[in-house]
Amino acid sequence: MAKAPKEAASESEGEEVLTVEPSELDERTHAEMLTLFGASTNQIQFAKHQQWGTLLGTLGLFVLLGVVGDYASKTGFLFKLCLIISLVLSAGAIYSLIIYQFWQNAEREKLGLISARLSNLARQIRGVVTDRERNIHRYVLLFFMMASIVLGNWLLIVFLSPKV
Repeated sequence: MAKAPKEAASESEGEEVLTVEPSELDERTHAEMLTLFGASTNQIQFAKHQQWGTLLGTLGLFVLLGVVGDYASKTGFLFKLCLIISLVLSAGAIYSLIIYQFWQNAEREKLGLISARLSNLARQIRGVVTDRERNIHRYVLLFFMMASIVLGNWLLIVFLSPKV
């Protein structure tokens, strides 16, 4: 069962009790901020989904290029075209990943501006993970996504290279 507020307060006497200070915004503006907050989080989720889709799609296309290039004549146009497509595809995919990352960063800046106008409890909850830690996680993932594309392209080229 849930504890009564007085009981919970008496158990945590040694701890500092947070006094929730509500937002100073009027009802309509507060609702507008919550709507914008929700829209920004949805945009971030969509951009992340696009990043992962770009990575998986690119790696899938490398597999298809490997199959086509393996059956093509090693001196023919189709073989050379597979290699060129793989290089262009890698560059385009990495560029797309970076664009999605910048898009997410812009949306996170919006979230920061919005949450600064919300209650102190909302700011405290958002502050559980520091911005530095969030950035490290994001950029490590971005690095591994880009490294996966480069590695996939390298494996394709090694696979298609003439065997001696």
